Amino acid sequence: MPFSSSEAVKPLSATLAHDGYVSDIEIKALPPDASPEFKGKLELALRTELAKCAKGSHPLRLEARVARFSGENAGRAILLGDSNVVRGSVQLFDTADGALAGDYDVNRSVGGGGVLAAIGLSGAEGQMAQAFANQVCEQAFKAETKHQQSH
Repeated sequence: MPFSSSEAVKPLSATLAHDGYVSDIEIKALPPDASPEFKGKLELALRTELAKCAKGSHPLRLEARVARFSGENAGRAILLGDSNVVRGSVQLFDTADGALAGDYDVNRSVGGGGVLAAIGLSGAEGQMAQAFANQVCEQAFKAETKHQQSH
């Protein structure tokens, strides 16, 4: 079962949450055990999700830091339903003056749960990148996202 304990350290103003869009994404930190492909997966997931949830006209720069994640191995996911956990932070800056506009801690678990989860979005790292991006939309832009669930 997925869970989230993400929270706003400094929420975007209601105006920016409504009128903002992310013009730049910078991945500032990744865990040492991340694969070389994870940065690209995370950036793609952020761009894809943010294009759906942040549709305003006021540009913001996003800085993402992934502090830690634990990925499942496919065998354990099939047998035991292990889950992936991703933790990090996102800061949103107003491009007009460089001021910090929003700051969020991200802590998300993506439930495993059988064969469908094991063959899901680009494996464990893909699922964690997607979950991280979904949390940014939900926390900063108050968008409802469809969580990946396996049945």
